[in-house]
Amino acid sequence: MDMKKIILDNVIKAVNNTKSITWNDSINKNVNVERPENDNFGDYSTNVALIISKVFGGRPIDIAKDISLELNSYDISFEYESLTYPVFENIEAVSPGFINFKLSEVYLKYLLSGIFNQKERYGSSNEGGNKNIIIEYSAPNPNKPLHIGHARNNFLGSSLAEIYSFSGYRVIKMNYLNDWGTHICKAMLMYKKYGNNGGPDKKPDHYVGEFYVKYEKEAENNTDLDKELGEIFQKLENDDGETIKLWKKIVQWAYEGWEQTYKEENVDFDVWMRQSDYRKSGKEVVDLAVEKGIAERDETGAVIARLEKYNLPDKVILRRDGTSVYATQDIQLAIDSYDKYIFDRRIYVVDNRQSDYFKQLFKIIELLGYKWFDKLYHLAYGVVTLPEGSMSSRKGLLASADEIFQNIKEAEKEEIYSGLERMLDKSEVVEKISLAAFRYGLLKVDPKQDVVFSIDQITKFEGNTGPYLLYTYARIMSVLEKAGFTQEICDYQRLNTLKDISISAKSILRTLNVFPEIVNISCKRNSPHFVANYLNDLAQKFNAFYGEERILDIKDETAGYFKLCLSKAVSIVLKIGLSLLKINVVEKM
Repeated sequence: MDMKKIILDNVIKAVNNTKSITWNDSINKNVNVERPENDNFGDYSTNVALIISKVFGGRPIDIAKDISLELNSYDISFEYESLTYPVFENIEAVSPGFINFKLSEVYLKYLLSGIFNQKERYGSSNEGGNKNIIIEYSAPNPNKPLHIGHARNNFLGSSLAEIYSFSGYRVIKMNYLNDWGTHICKAMLMYKKYGNNGGPDKKPDHYVGEFYVKYEKEAENNTDLDKELGEIFQKLENDDGETIKLWKKIVQWAYEGWEQTYKEENVDFDVWMRQSDYRKSGKEVVDLAVEKGIAERDETGAVIARLEKYNLPDKVILRRDGTSVYATQDIQLAIDSYDKYIFDRRIYVVDNRQSDYFKQLFKIIELLGYKWFDKLYHLAYGVVTLPEGSMSSRKGLLASADEIFQNIKEAEKEEIYSGLERMLDKSEVVEKISLAAFRYGLLKVDPKQDVVFSIDQITKFEGNTGPYLLYTYARIMSVLEKAGFTQEICDYQRLNTLKDISISAKSILRTLNVFPEIVNISCKRNSPHFVANYLNDLAQKFNAFYGEERILDIKDETAGYFKLCLSKAVSIVLKIGLSLLKINVVEKM
């Protein structure tokens, strides 16, 4: 049930019936139905009386009392086997003018049976209507291994893909590889000088990365190196056979290494696009920009989009030698993507240091006359640093994702091996728990915020961590196994004979109720951290319940049945939520 819609529909009806006003846009745009931070205020609250008071006058509390009195006269109920039950226990006006709604116990028990019926689809929706969403993420340079910043990018993009798909969208997961330019040529030049025409003696992307770092270090004392770099790039631009062959070798090694990293991180893509495929494209776009007066040629022959009047820096869209630049290629890729997929939204997952670039890009596309420019969205996330400071791939101070993940596994291994003596396949458990620590440690943070990434903090089995969530799930599985509880259906009639529900159990039920809303918020705001922190809240409430109350071997069979149904429902929602973060559960721990 869409509880917010039910409340709003009845509030509109009550306003129209009790006040000498008609519901209108000036009310509608400011009225909200939210969940109070304090459970004591109920499950939902609306500010409708405050808004009416502001627009039409009158004391907010008096207006709230009139509306709540009207609402309490309505039959807001649900039906089960030809009988109706009230959705709300009470609806009341509180100072200074809010109206609070508290869900009834019979509805909360009914919720359990609903979760059992929907199973892994609980919280899903058809809101997307099968519209196409392109999520472009990762987008690395094939001159080095993926670093921890890429890991955050990968985790955000792949998790958003799951959330959008769960919400009824058709998702196209795209990786756009930045495989053309001098950054590749630096590794190529050093390999040509020192590689002895050999092959990787380590993971191939790390092998390539060492040549890139070698260039940066050697360039500090060798002023002629930049000239050599320019020469090899010119050969690449001119499609010199040997240079193209070397380029293909270098980038292929990078791809091979990344594939291993993506697999370990549980990251995948539907479409792989390459910058090199667009290096000679975009000329028509440039001509159109000049024709429309958006851009002009300067004295060197370069074409520059004039954006200062829009409070943006001017942008070069064609070099003076006639070659396209990254922005030109991005414009053409966006056009091609729309022509192929007719997307409802195209999300670029790129860190916030590129915010100005995307403002320029989107403005140029708008000025070119493409009506879908407003479907482009830059998910600008914060950068990742380590406790010891910032990273620099040029200086070799690169926290590669592979090394970070290996360190996480080492940190988890000792505790897991000593604490899980009966596990048959501890290595698989280590992999799952370690990836949960890694992914959750980055996804629990609002994407807009920077992250100081501490392995010590994310690998703990207590607190707001991935291992804590996996442990909670495994604990529930153990309880259900001991109870021999294998039911796939929750008998609502049986639950309804239970008279008293504890405060901690009721708190869990109320939390389970809002999961679909949390998924919806995460989707609309492009922020998986809402799902992540919801799961932590749910796990904390279950563990408090587990510590306070007996679940197994209860004399009151109905109470015991309810507690097992409640535990099972929590496990279902934990598993769904973790899957939206691309985290696999551990059944036993």
